[in-house]
Amino acid sequence: MPNSRKLPKTITILTTSRTNNLIKAVFFDLGNVLVKVNLESAIPQIAELFRIPEKAVMQAPILALEKKFERGQLTIAEYLVEVKNIYHTDHSISVDDLERIWQIPFELNTDVWQIALRLRRQVPLFLLSNTNTLHIRAIRRKFNILENMDGLILSFEVGATKPEAAIYQYALRKAEVTAEQALFIDDLEEMSLAPSDSASKLTNLFLRVILKIF
Repeated sequence: MPNSRKLPKTITILTTSRTNNLIKAVFFDLGNVLVKVNLESAIPQIAELFRIPEKAVMQAPILALEKKFERGQLTIAEYLVEVKNIYHTDHSISVDDLERIWQIPFELNTDVWQIALRLRRQVPLFLLSNTNTLHIRAIRRKFNILENMDGLILSFEVGATKPEAAIYQYALRKAEVTAEQALFIDDLEEMSLAPSDSASKLTNLFLRVILKIF
């Protein structure tokens, strides 16, 4: 990012606040924040790999399975078995095949990534994301995002997903900060405003910036 380009006002407020010791950790979401996601771009390749019609790719059982995978309730091998059962296919498919396909929907959000790198000079950065091990492996193969984070809070490792209180509590412990010292950056407001009273009491303490990427 050119030096002459001004940071968004929200980020400027953050960097100014750092001098007052208000913000001691920043948590970035992954999808549609640090990376842009276009799931439709991978559908033709998924259909070809599993030998199914494109319209069958995003069926309801698959979406339900993805939720379990995000919570760490399935290994990659177990996930692949379940997917093959749903798609009624028994031909050989490798984890490498899946990783290759799951690199397709992800594109680095260059503007936000440059902001993140500038922020890291002043405050520790953490990734806080609802994701699964397959997507993270694909991200590692395509970008150097994870290597530039001070810590990762990934739903499949924690066993909880946003906006559940448990994943935010885990994030605060990992960063060794209080909620008042944390900034959470997400593209979805519902991920920072938890619906339940117990979760709301915690997540409402976060100093939130919602980046509208699109």
